Amino acid sequence: MSVKVYLAGDISYRNRWRPKVMKACDDLPIEWLSPVDTIDYAPKKLLQANNNNMVFLDCDLVKVDKCDVVFAYLRSAQVCGSKHSGTSTEIGYAHKAGKIIVLVNDMPEDEGCKYAFIQRIAGRRFFKTLDEGIDFLREFVQEMGYLPTGEKE
Repeated sequence: MSVKVYLAGDISYRNRWRPKVMKACDDLPIEWLSPVDTIDYAPKKLLQANNNNMVFLDCDLVKVDKCDVVFAYLRSAQVCGSKHSGTSTEIGYAHKAGKIIVLVNDMPEDEGCKYAFIQRIAGRRFFKTLDEGIDFLREFVQEMGYLPTGEKE
């Protein structure tokens, strides 16, 4: 049995955080869901896919419905150019659906405070670094009994 984890956050080609999370958990039984499953990361294609795809949000919310955990990463707009309206929507939707939300917000305090409400939703599963969020995700999957510590498939 595997844990389904939806990776919510910046989809720009400049930001390759998803592979880092996936690689750090590659020894665990996780099925990854992402808003960019079928979208090319090339800048021109990514922008075109995002702007032309009117069902983009609907598809994302269906993936949130299917997941067990939403792992959300908010990065500074200076780094990724994003205001995180889509990610905030996914987090709110996941919260209403009763999903576990792991939130990483590594923005400087003056920028990150704009997402205080979202941080309250995540509660004790809010982290300031990607590595802390990954560590929690790993512990959560192991603790859920999907793969007891020390056991190999």
